[in-house]
Amino acid sequence: MCGLEARYSSKRTVNWVGYKVHLTEICDEDSPHLITQVQTTIATQTDEEVVKPIHQSLEQKNLLPDEHLMDMGYTSSDNLISSQSDYRVRVIGPVRSEPSWQARNHPQFAAQNFQIDWNQQVAICPQGHQSRSWKPTLDRGGEGVIQIQFPSAACKNCATRTQCTRAKTDPRKLTIRAKEGYMALKNRRKEQDNPEFLKIYHKRAGIEGTLSQALRKSGLRQSRYLGLAKTHLQHILTAAALNLSRLDNWLNNIPLASTRYSRFSALKFKKG
Repeated sequence: MCGLEARYSSKRTVNWVGYKVHLTEICDEDSPHLITQVQTTIATQTDEEVVKPIHQSLEQKNLLPDEHLMDMGYTSSDNLISSQSDYRVRVIGPVRSEPSWQARNHPQFAAQNFQIDWNQQVAICPQGHQSRSWKPTLDRGGEGVIQIQFPSAACKNCATRTQCTRAKTDPRKLTIRAKEGYMALKNRRKEQDNPEFLKIYHKRAGIEGTLSQALRKSGLRQSRYLGLAKTHLQHILTAAALNLSRLDNWLNNIPLASTRYSRFSALKFKKG
């Protein structure tokens, strides 16, 4: 049986009816990795939508971190900006690559490689042509974007036209986020290839171990109760049980378990 709030959802190859749980834990090397926040939502709520409620709850408990490591599902431009401005939390995690076909096939003509003059409200393409229109508007999600269009005369006879646009006659058009969002994504895409950034972000892998532990020890994947509220209570009790186990290990100097590898993977490491 399912509660009225249970929803059907799908993520890659996994399909289920129920809810989602989001766990936040401490990942400092000099302290036990205690779970500090449990967020339970309906299955159809996106990951990026829970970042603000999580930070709000952590703030109420005086447990806000300076840095919060999150995977790509949480790192929207809005969350990168608002987490810093509203809670003084730096969200660390990769952002999605630009989804355009130009970025995949002809990256020199991706939107991020156009020069943007915010003061003059013009864009300059890689061939040096200047845009003729600049229109602030809102996207389907209500976020601020800017629609930019280049002059037909400049695009019509451009030698690189087929790499820049698929339109038969229309000139190149760009839709970019408003300045704050645009710069947040552009800076993070540049930053996330830095070895220092990757070194910090790799600590996030610990939360995957936490989810695995909760599944194996406490049956986290199966809700024992009907409804969102009772399921959330189950998730809180599961987190409390893991915290007691971790605190006991910490006080008794029991080290963290090493990463498990399949037998096939172990052969590779043994060979190396």
